Amino acid sequence: FSIMASILRVDTLTDASSNNSIATSFVANGSAKAWIAFSGDGTTVRDSNNISSLVDDGTGIYSYNLTSNMGNTNYASSSSASYINSTNNYETYLSINYVGNLSDTRTTSQNNVGFWESAFADPGNDACSSVLGDLA
Repeated sequence: FSIMASILRVDTLTDASSNNSIATSFVANGSAKAWIAFSGDGTTVRDSNNISSLVDDGTGIYSYNLTSNMGNTNYASSSSASYINSTNNYETYLSINYVGNLSDTRTTSQNNVGFWESAFADPGNDACSSVLGDLA
């Protein structure tokens, strides 16, 4: 018994009724190229795609390394985290691409993020981040 690899080459994807379609380039270009969900203290990666490691760079500051590099440093990054305040309501941290004491710029192989309340703070709950752009 052998399994052969194959390639499916299409320009457009459509639903079974042919009412809705989308170009495959839109699907490929609009998909997250990397994402990570991790514990607020930065010690545990809950799940990820295209992430090789997570580094806790200080209170509320993290960097993660990509398994496959981005094509350039102009990619988009989005992060979020929340915490429960003193009245048991969820609040969201301000999330930023932090470059201050970590490095001069993000690179094609590493993204830096930070979470801010009134200062950098470790999220009380899980945090997540994603990267969109072109892979190298």
